[in-house]
Amino acid sequence: MPATKTTADAALQEDYQPLVREQINNDVPLLTYVEKNTKDVEGRRAVLSLHVSRNSGIGSRLEGGTLPTAGSQGFAEERIEMYYHYGRGQLSGPLMRAAQSNRASFERALDGETKKIVNDLKRDMNRQVWGTGDGVIATADVTTSSLLVYLPTTTSDVQFRQLEVGMLVDIGTIAAPTLKTSANAIVRSSGTGTAADRYWIELTSVATTTGTDFVFRSGNGGGPGTTGADQKETTGMQLIVDSTGTLFNVNPTTYSIWASSEFGNSGTNRSISETLMAQVVQDINIRSGTWPNLAITHHGVFRAYANLLLGLKRFNNTVSLKGGYSAGIPFMGGGGNEIPVVTDRDCPANSMYFVNTSHLIEFQASDWEFMQEDGAVLSRVSGVDAYEFILFKYGELATDQRNTHGKLTDVSAA
Repeated sequence: MPATKTTADAALQEDYQPLVREQINNDVPLLTYVEKNTKDVEGRRAVLSLHVSRNSGIGSRLEGGTLPTAGSQGFAEERIEMYYHYGRGQLSGPLMRAAQSNRASFERALDGETKKIVNDLKRDMNRQVWGTGDGVIATADVTTSSLLVYLPTTTSDVQFRQLEVGMLVDIGTIAAPTLKTSANAIVRSSGTGTAADRYWIELTSVATTTGTDFVFRSGNGGGPGTTGADQKETTGMQLIVDSTGTLFNVNPTTYSIWASSEFGNSGTNRSISETLMAQVVQDINIRSGTWPNLAITHHGVFRAYANLLLGLKRFNNTVSLKGGYSAGIPFMGGGGNEIPVVTDRDCPANSMYFVNTSHLIEFQASDWEFMQEDGAVLSRVSGVDAYEFILFKYGELATDQRNTHGKLTDVSAA
């Protein structure tokens, strides 16, 4: 019998290529556009002084009339707390020894783990900066002691994609995030989000949930403004770009100027139009005296806007943006300025955000760094033949002028 690849298989060597082919989307566009500020952070917070009201002591009078009552400028103190983000990895001694050369492994173990955990943390930070600060990713539906946890039909594709296989999740309330289950790993997920085929996640251990429970990344749930677990995640754009709610110690009920422009339709989606978009942009200008310079939206809304322009026989050039991003469709928003329209996978569904990036700030007590105060990135794990590393970042996303931003919600996707 002649020798073949089958008969000689046991004697043949595997030729492993030196690089791992990345399959995961590590795109983090929003923070690319945002100014980084390290100089104004002292201790555990940044403190800014905001000018929130004018001097009322002005007026016009007849000759000899009583002059206006003296007034003064109004100021408020904006307090921006830092939040702490970590990534932790561990490698066994035998793995590190076996993976010292590329031919023996897909990647050198240390390089592969340390470089990719940076991408993992950046990916989660992009989720957080579009969130609500309390760690909520999605709402659970009614589940009775099952490995499968169904999500309601109101769950968006954006939320579902944020629940990735392998992720550890807690399920509970914002005040008690681990009330129903904790550190439960997602092993499968599926569904189309329709009534006939709801989204669901399969966990490693059973859970019983109600329609008032939420799904969190394990350990991240809590706050802001709740009695119970404190806020751990960064303050997201859904809170920053809002017309209500106290933000960074300043309440728009007290200072109405501390509110973003918001145009919704009471939960009923409607078709996007340039008139709706212009309404948001012009309201921002009326409130703040500035124009937004960037529109960020969900992919489905972007497609709907593109279809609108196609129907109007409008074809626009692309606009180059910071970080190598490009906008497929600019929008002439007023004041003669062209506003690039871009997509972000974590932007809430059925919405479009108009922001002035000059007034979005990422305050940082530290950027992404490895813990190495003792001079070493790797630390020995006590009692085990293994080493671990910890990546960290201390920071917070904020705005110094909330009324320079706005959002259009309840928009139909294509």
